[in-house]
Amino acid sequence: MAENTFILKPNHGADVMAEIEKFVVEKQIDYCFIVGASGRLKDFEMVSSDGSGIGKAKFPGEYEISAISGKIEKGKGGKYSTNIRVSISSSGFSPRAGQLISAKAGAMLEIAIRKVDMKKIIM
Repeated sequence: MAENTFILKPNHGADVMAEIEKFVVEKQIDYCFIVGASGRLKDFEMVSSDGSGIGKAKFPGEYEISAISGKIEKGKGGKYSTNIRVSISSSGFSPRAGQLISAKAGAMLEIAIRKVDMKKIIM
């Protein structure tokens, strides 16, 4: 595992977004990427397109994560900005993707977070 990559394993039923923010605060991470995940999300909400437009969609139950990406950035006021995109397979193996708004940890959820050294960012 890369030196700056951490694996977060939230407890089953834990608030995923709160656990991620708690983790980055504890590790004093100002900027990081979500680089992967395995396991399931439970009872989550995301902004998604269903073919008729863009809106919030709620997903009760547990769904396997197919793909995940995102970033977390600490702003000037110390508040974190989180943007996480997920792809899941819903019933009938229909893929759904969107921006994660809220979620609980499902079975065996593990999230890979890569810390970025802000001194190494080229601007």
